[in-house]
Amino acid sequence: MDAVLRQHRMWLSSPSEGRQADLSGAPLNGENFTGADLRWLQAASACFHESRFYDVDLDGSDVTAAGFYHARLHHSRLREMKGREANFAGARIDHCDFSRSDLTSANFARAYLIECSFRYAELEGCDFREMRLRGGDFRGANLRGAIGLTTAHISQALIDEDTVLPFPTA
Repeated sequence: MDAVLRQHRMWLSSPSEGRQADLSGAPLNGENFTGADLRWLQAASACFHESRFYDVDLDGSDVTAAGFYHARLHHSRLREMKGREANFAGARIDHCDFSRSDLTSANFARAYLIECSFRYAELEGCDFREMRLRGGDFRGANLRGAIGLTTAHISQALIDEDTVLPFPTA
């Protein structure tokens, strides 16, 4: 894994010298990615169950249908990420930035979201059942068809006139 990440870091700084990491479908359960620069990572359908992402940069990465079951994501950047149908069930996600990410039909059931930003994120059809939410920024987000999201959740978060909610507002 270290060699793959080293090649990826080289590719980020000089594409002719390194190689973009492609971890698609890889079993990466329990891995520790602390401080890793994983921008533009290809990891569709990878399994990150119980992995740790502390201060990680995943901007622009493709984690379509990847599994983050019970993963820990803290102070990480996941902006403009492709994460359709990703599974974050039971994950603890603390101060992460998912701005402008496509998380259509992602699973956040039983996840604990603390002060995360989902500004202008595509969250249509996401599963938020039994999710615990503390704060957060959903300004401009599309939450149409989201399951399990309640007015109590939204009352703790920032929204604006561009936020599309799954229920009518008063």
